[in-house]
Amino acid sequence: MRLAKTFIVGLALAAACIGLAAVDSSPRLPVITSISVSDTNLNFIAMLPPGLEQAVLEMRPALTAPWQQTVALQVPADGGLIEFAIPKPPLETAFFRLNATMRATTNAQLSAELRYVTIAPLGVASANPSLSDEATFHFKGVVDGSDRIIITRTGALWEHVNWNWPSGAVEVNGTQWNPSEKNFLTTTGAVAFLPDNFSLSAVNLEKIDGRDVIALERTNQALVVYLDDTSPGAAPYEFKIHFHSILSEPVHTNQSTEASLKITAQIDGSDLLQITAQAATWTHHAWSIPGVIHLNDIAWDLSQTNVLENAGTNAFLPSGVELSTAKIIRRQGRDLVTMWADHESIWVSFADNPNGSDACELEISFGK
Repeated sequence: MRLAKTFIVGLALAAACIGLAAVDSSPRLPVITSISVSDTNLNFIAMLPPGLEQAVLEMRPALTAPWQQTVALQVPADGGLIEFAIPKPPLETAFFRLNATMRATTNAQLSAELRYVTIAPLGVASANPSLSDEATFHFKGVVDGSDRIIITRTGALWEHVNWNWPSGAVEVNGTQWNPSEKNFLTTTGAVAFLPDNFSLSAVNLEKIDGRDVIALERTNQALVVYLDDTSPGAAPYEFKIHFHSILSEPVHTNQSTEASLKITAQIDGSDLLQITAQAATWTHHAWSIPGVIHLNDIAWDLSQTNVLENAGTNAFLPSGVELSTAKIIRRQGRDLVTMWADHESIWVSFADNPNGSDACELEISFGK
């Protein structure tokens, strides 16, 4: 039985739906997906569901202050992505939300709040970021549980999932960031957080320190960083994400056999699965090792071997599959189930931070 981590009750405003909704084309609630600073303006991007009659951006300078209306938005009947700007308030901290009313109803729909801290743009090592070959997101901090950081061109959003927030500030490129107080990291000035000449796909992860999971996932116009520390207590983590030139962005070929792969396992702790054209290799990291897992209809007993050859009666993928075309089409699990693919390998990361175990499932398609 796993020892429970210490749970500290604190004040943390809800922000769980902001980042993932940024890649959801049909949100059920209004969502502020990003905020950036440009000269004297704050620039917002919001995703609005269909059927809204009105949406109003509200602001307050402190948690106990009343909400104030700042601007009313023109909302298309079918909703969608809206960009707008307001004059930057003369405040060190500000809280924002969208207050929207549905047509033919008086029920208000409230977005989560977005709180921000500013940082220099990624890639400023060069005097001219547009001429740099690489931008770096260098993270140092203590992690206790499950967290994810959603990186877009406009900023980085912290979403806390399990156990405790970082006990103090973390550090990104030398800037102190306390995500429990301000959940969004963005820039000032005309240069974006991640300038357009850098790719969100052509990246590599450099793990410097961390006893458990650091994993990346590509999404629509975003990069998700997963931090999962499943062992008791907190631990230091340090890593660098290197964003390369847009010219280095991988080209996914359509020359692939169409196939699908369904992976099921009972996860208690953290595990990593590497898949190549030749074999699948399972590496267990923390807590209890899974027993029998399944790749499609093939049962794999990890107590016998952690390597499954893709051959004969154990063939789980047909020949001609281009691994870099892998896409997640379904996943299930109460904590982390994610995938990273390149031409040579697929890396599937599992982590289950709550006590006990959970049935996890990941379904991947190829060549579609």
